[in-house]
Amino acid sequence: MPQKLFILIYKGQPLDYTEYRHTALYFHFASSTRSIMHIIGCPGLFRFAHNINVDPSSMGDLAKVVPVAEIPTSIGEKSICETVTRTPIRNGRMDLDWNCQNWVGDALKRLVDRGWITVEQRGDAIDKMADACLEAGDEQTYAV
Repeated sequence: MPQKLFILIYKGQPLDYTEYRHTALYFHFASSTRSIMHIIGCPGLFRFAHNINVDPSSMGDLAKVVPVAEIPTSIGEKSICETVTRTPIRNGRMDLDWNCQNWVGDALKRLVDRGWITVEQRGDAIDKMADACLEAGDEQTYAV
């Protein structure tokens, strides 16, 4: 069974604006383990979270699932998890516009650097993630 990688995009809370859409990486490993890796929190206080064998729809209002790539089974689950886990989290004063969407792009770049996914697969996935985030409600929609 091949290992599959997806990006999960959740509707923003409390309002569904583009910048509030939450993104995460979702892996289906050869071992049948399902793994969601993401950062949670707010600017300056982000932290890594790893949810194993959790239904993605139970974690929020799932807007879209973007397929990224199949990863060869010769690449171990532990290696993939360690690579993604070590993706730097930017919590500095100059990083207030950095968020989970940036982290997903950074994590995918680490997988490209390892040769586990291609530059094209990363680029296509990020484009689709951005499109899904842009589908969020317009701020004018929520104006009173």
